Amino acid sequence: MSNLLHVCIYNTEPEAANELRTQISALNFVRVVADVNSPETLAAALDESGINLCFFHLDPDPDEVVPVIDQVSTRHPEVALIAISHQSDPQAILAPIRAGCDQFVCEPIDPEDLANAVARVASRRLASNTRSRCICIVGPSGGSGTTSIACNLALEIGNLVDRECALVDLDLQFGDVASNFDAEPRYNISDLAEASGQIDRTLLMSTLMSLPCKVAILSRPEMIEQEAAVTPDVIHHVVDLLKTIYENVVIDLPGHFDQRTIATLAQADLVIVICQLLVPSLRNAKRYHDALQRMGVPDDRIEFVINRSEGRSGRLTVKDLEEMTKKPVFACIPNDYQFVARSIDFGRPIAALDRNSPVRTAIREMASKIVSHPPDVEKASGGRRSFLSRILSK
Repeated sequence: MSNLLHVCIYNTEPEAANELRTQISALNFVRVVADVNSPETLAAALDESGINLCFFHLDPDPDEVVPVIDQVSTRHPEVALIAISHQSDPQAILAPIRAGCDQFVCEPIDPEDLANAVARVASRRLASNTRSRCICIVGPSGGSGTTSIACNLALEIGNLVDRECALVDLDLQFGDVASNFDAEPRYNISDLAEASGQIDRTLLMSTLMSLPCKVAILSRPEMIEQEAAVTPDVIHHVVDLLKTIYENVVIDLPGHFDQRTIATLAQADLVIVICQLLVPSLRNAKRYHDALQRMGVPDDRIEFVINRSEGRSGRLTVKDLEEMTKKPVFACIPNDYQFVARSIDFGRPIAALDRNSPVRTAIREMASKIVSHPPDVEKASGGRRSFLSRILSK
C-alpha cells in the first residue's frame, strides 16, 4: 500500500505549469506522477498511473474544465479532486464543487491553504490508502552506535524518497542528534512540552529544524533538567502529529525502558535493535526483544542490525544472533570506527564525507529495504491498539 498520494495535475494554461508543479510537489505525502492538458491524456493517466488525487486548474476557461471534473468524479469516485483558480466569486467556486471537487484553492496559492486542502481530502477520503512510517532505533547496550545510525538512516531515507524525513532525538538528557549534523536548533522538544495542549501542526513545524540534506530535526532539551517536562502524553501527541506531516519519522531512542520510551514504541511501525557481536550486547538485544514481545509488539515489527560487524576477533557470528532470535539479521554495518568517528566529530553525515564508504552503502541498503516495504495498515493499527491498551493504560 502506497505511503504517498499519487497526484495528477490537469492544466491547460502553459504559463501556470511550473508554479503549479512547484507548489504541489513541495507538499509532504505527495508525488506528482502526471501533468496533463487534455481529457484524453487525463483518462490515460487515471487508468495507468494509480492516481488517487487530481488537481484541476480551472483557468483560463472554467467552462471547459468543469465538465472534465464531472466525468472524472463519475468514472473514478475513488479519486479525490481539488480545483485551483484565480477566480474566487461564489459561482466560480460552486461550479467545480457541484461537479465533484472536494476542495477549492484560490490563486495566488497560499502554501498553508494548499496543505490544509490536501490534508482534508486525505483524512476524509484517502486515510485508508496512505500511511506514515515510524521507525524507532534503539541500542540496549551502550556504545552501539545507535545515534550515528539513526542520523544517517534518516538522511538516506529522505534522499531515497526525495522528501524530508523527520528525525527525533528522544535521548532527552544526553542526545547527540543535532551534534551529528553540526546543527544548533533554535527550539527543541521542551518548547513543545511547555505548550502542552496547544501543540498543533504550525507550532510543531516551527520547532523542527529543516536541513538541506532532507532531514528535519526535533532536538532534545537544551538543559538537562528540562527533560522532566517531556511527559509520555507530550511524546505521544508529538509523534502522532509528526506522522500526519511526514511520510517517514525516525526516532533515536535511549536503551532503557520507561513510560516515555513505551509511549514511543507504541506508535512504531518498525523497531530496529542495534547490537554488536559481543556477549553483553547480544544478551541485552535478546532481552529487549523478549520485553517487546511481552508488551505485544509483533515480531515482524522488530529487526536486528549488527554494527561494526567486521574487524573483530570475537567468537560470536551473525549466525549466533539469528539462532538466538529465531529470525534473520536485517542488516550488517561494517566496522570503520575511525571514519565514523571523524564524521561525528565534524558534524557531517557519512555520505557528505565519502559517498562510497562501505558504512554508507550498508545504511543506504537498510533505508532501501525500509521504504520498499510499506507497513500493513490494518495489522499495524491493530497491533498498536493492543500495545496502547496493555501498556499505556497501566
